[in-house]
This record gives sequence, C-alpha cells and structure tokens, in this order.
Amino acid sequence: MKNLEYKTEVFTGIRPSGGLTIANAIGGVNPIVMLQNENQIKESMVFVADLHALTDAEPKESQKNVMEVVKDYIALGLDPQKNRIFVQSALVSEVSELTIYLSRLLTLAELMRIPTLKEKIKKGQNETNANVLLAMYPIMMAADILLQKSEYVPVGEDQVVHIEITRLLAQKFNKKYGNVFPIPKVLSLGKPVRVKSLNGNGKMSKTDSNGAILLDDPIDISLKKIQKAQTAFAGENSDTLEALVLIGEFVGNEDEEGEISNIMNRHFKGENVMGELKSVINISLEKYLRDFQERKSQIKEEDIVKKIQEDNEIAKKNAQETLKEVRELMGMMYI
Repeated sequence: MKNLEYKTEVFTGIRPSGGLTIANAIGGVNPIVMLQNENQIKESMVFVADLHALTDAEPKESQKNVMEVVKDYIALGLDPQKNRIFVQSALVSEVSELTIYLSRLLTLAELMRIPTLKEKIKKGQNETNANVLLAMYPIMMAADILLQKSEYVPVGEDQVVHIEITRLLAQKFNKKYGNVFPIPKVLSLGKPVRVKSLNGNGKMSKTDSNGAILLDDPIDISLKKIQKAQTAFAGENSDTLEALVLIGEFVGNEDEEGEISNIMNRHFKGENVMGELKSVINISLEKYLRDFQERKSQIKEEDIVKKIQEDNEIAKKNAQETLKEVRELMGMMYI
C-alpha cells in the first residue's frame, strides 16, 4: 500500500537542554554513525528537539544550545552530506497539530503508566508542580516520528517504551481512520543501551551533571568523575560498574577493550582492580574527548546554517504531506 511506505530510514533527536553526554553519543548518535560508515543506510534524519526542551528548560536557555547540538552531531561523526539535520521548532505547527490528533487515541491511564513519567515524579515532580507538557511529551515524540514516516529510531533502553507508544498510536489511528502511518521500529545494534549515572542516581543525564560525562566539559573534570565513580566490591556487579565498562569499551580501541575485559575477569574472581579499571578507562576517555572537542572547534556556525535551513524545508514538506493524508482520513474539512 503506497500510504504505508516509509519516507525516512533512520530518525532521532536530542534536546538542547544542555551539553550532550557520553550516553547521548553511545545510545543516540553512534548507531547512526556506524550504519552510515558501513553504508548500511542511505540517509538518516536527525533533529534538535527544542520543543521537547520546553518541558523543563526556559526557551531563552535551550535556544542558545541549538547550534551547539548540531555541531555535536557533526563532531560525533554524522556526515552532513549523508544526513538531514533540522530543528524541531521549524515544524511547530505540524508537530502541534498531529500531537492534538494523536492525543485523542491515548487514555490518561495509558499515559500515566509510562515508566519515564513515573521516574520524573520520583525525582521530585508531581501533579502539583509538573507541567502538562511533560506528560504530553511521549505523544509529541510520536508526532515527530510519524510525521516523517520513520522506519527505525535509535533509542536508549529507557526510551524503548516511547517507541511502543508511537507504534500503539500509529496502529490505533490506522485502525480507526484508515492506513496512513507505517509502523516504526527500534534501531539498536545489539541490546538497547541505558547508561547509568556514575553516582548511582538513575540514568546518566545532563540534568544531573555530577554523575554524567559531558562532552564539552573540561577534560580534567570528566576524568575526576571517572575516578570518583561508584563501582562494586570485588566479585560483585552494579549498574554504575556496568556504565563504567560500557564507557570504556566505547571510547577505547580493540587493545583497550581487551584490557578492560581482562581486568573485569580478575574482578569477578575476587581481585581488587577497580583503580586499575578507572585508570585504563581514563586514558581512552581523555583521548576521545580531546579529539571530539578538537573536531567541534573546527565547525563554523555559518557553514551549517544553510544546511539546517534546507533540511528544515525538507522535514516540513514531509510533515505537511503526512498531515494532508491525516486530515483527509479524519474528515478535517476546514483546515
């Protein structure tokens, strides 16, 4: 069926609410870079989710970070010639409209069962201080994905549930009104990744910088965070230790990965080797961050503005075409 053809092969977005973390690089950007470098995808579409940032950041602050996130994408290895890069707010009308339509298809009970919302509430937000947009963001995320008729979405482990919500909404709409949305799928090179905070406080997040490796931080600060990171007693495992190993394997070369594997084997045999593990990881991390920051410093804003403007138009055209089909099927006659 022609309406159910995918328009976008791989689709992802990152909020400009602060500097990117190593977790963003591992879970959100690296899967695309790997597939791009292996010529396994023709073209991906990535965006700066500045409307999503409104859930917990002031617009004046998040807007300052938009161009920084684009530079991060490129410095992390996304080829501007092989990827579409756009800003979400360029499609504010289209995203808002589809969010309204999709909201009719999800009950409040279904919305409030989403684990990530529960996690936000555990961190001090509740119905008296959490804004409505925070509760709505899984629906807005679905709108982003479905407007571009996306096939694969790379996400961390904690975000897989949002793709399930998107799939549910697409299926509900198709059943109620007629086929328009192809069903998106999770893109994961192996098991979905969830990098935990190095201080043991949930997932790694730029909003809790004490437990996060921020790519733009002074390198010595990041190295100190590795040294202070929680680990586990000899012979035991923990979420933070797994996060350390994941970071080490990501930033290291093949020899360094082998060294980490050897250290972990000794650890599980009861040896006290956590200091050695952190030293090996820091050697690789220092080189990784130095190279990243050097690449990013070479990217000039004026060189990417035109690219973003062009890709904004392409994303907007895709969204408007999708909305035209949606309106026709729903019987929205006066828009």
